[in-house]
Amino acid sequence: MILYVSIFISLALLGMTNVSGPRRAFLFCVLYVFFILFVGARLDTGCDFATYFLRFKYLLFNDITSLLDTSEPGFFLLSYLTKKAGLEYVWLNVFAASIFFYYLIKFARNHPRPFLLIALVFPILVIQLSMSGLRQALAVAFLMGALDAFLHGKRLQVFIYILIGSTFHQSLILLLPLALMVGRSYSFARVVGAIVILLPLAAYLLSGRAEVYQDRYIEEIYGEMDSGGAIFRLGLLVITAAIFELYTTRMARAHPGEYNLMRVFALVSFALIPVMLINTVALHRLVFYVVP
Repeated sequence: MILYVSIFISLALLGMTNVSGPRRAFLFCVLYVFFILFVGARLDTGCDFATYFLRFKYLLFNDITSLLDTSEPGFFLLSYLTKKAGLEYVWLNVFAASIFFYYLIKFARNHPRPFLLIALVFPILVIQLSMSGLRQALAVAFLMGALDAFLHGKRLQVFIYILIGSTFHQSLILLLPLALMVGRSYSFARVVGAIVILLPLAAYLLSGRAEVYQDRYIEEIYGEMDSGGAIFRLGLLVITAAIFELYTTRMARAHPGEYNLMRVFALVSFALIPVMLINTVALHRLVFYVVP
């Protein structure tokens, strides 16, 4: 715990300093290498570590045609290539960490104080997600790539990033409507309109996992599932979104480039409230997509 707190404080202090130019680029490189080693080279750390280790250990790597039978081919391919190369499981984590922190830093560099932004997401996206949920961490990595493209008005890239991310965790496809929101201002009605247009496509692409999600989160046939922490994290998001809604005019003037993206995710934060009443574990999964 002391180590995690120390890293958080160091990032926060770094974020409050005025670092720019070559020095900032150097610090990004140091931070990137540090996080790859810190997260990628971990041993038996994270609640899903054993699950992914066994999944990798018993992977049938002698037949790549299995790629056509899985609903998340991106993660299968990454695992397959790692094992085919004769590498141990730790290398899968290293490759995943390399992807995750590349896109985290790429996204953070859009912020005036990128190190402070990394500090803010460190407890949830780094400790809770990247050190445990390998598949969804990779999906969130490509989501951050999509958000970076969103900020630069690149609609096609947003679409492609989300499609790639969904090959690691298929639930990301639910954010496909984000591609239609690039370069526009948003009211609740426009967000709903974009969702209505692209949700049928997302539902079709997600159909392979829909039954699994229903059994797991709604019917709970594998036993009752609960995540008390998800309610706390949603509370933080909703409070932040509510404050944002109170000062939308000021936020639009202060952050014109990021305003539309912040507006979309503020509305999404409110939309997650009903999910809390259905299943808190499902909420736990979805909150990771809103945190950035």
